[in-house]
Amino acid sequence: MAALQRGETTIGPLAHEGRTITLVARTTAVHLGGDGNGALGVYARPAHVEVLEEDGQRHIVRVPDIEGMLVAAIALGAAVSIYALRYSRTSRNRTRRTRR
Repeated sequence: MAALQRGETTIGPLAHEGRTITLVARTTAVHLGGDGNGALGVYARPAHVEVLEEDGQRHIVRVPDIEGMLVAAIALGAAVSIYALRYSRTSRNRTRRTRR
């Protein structure tokens, strides 16, 4: 049986020039199998960075998700390439037919 768990993972805190920096990632874990011998798949994506200044001010810097845009761009590029290849093949075949 599969179990899906979601949560946040933090790395840090790291101290640098009077600032405390914590990296936060969204984590998704999938456990396949009912016992301790099952498979475990973990996927983590950066969510945000927390910065705590010396004077106590807290800043949160969001990390954009570029993976979705990257996958969409690759899929669009593949679709355009396939269309262009098919179009060039059909135009060559039409040229050959008219020459005969």
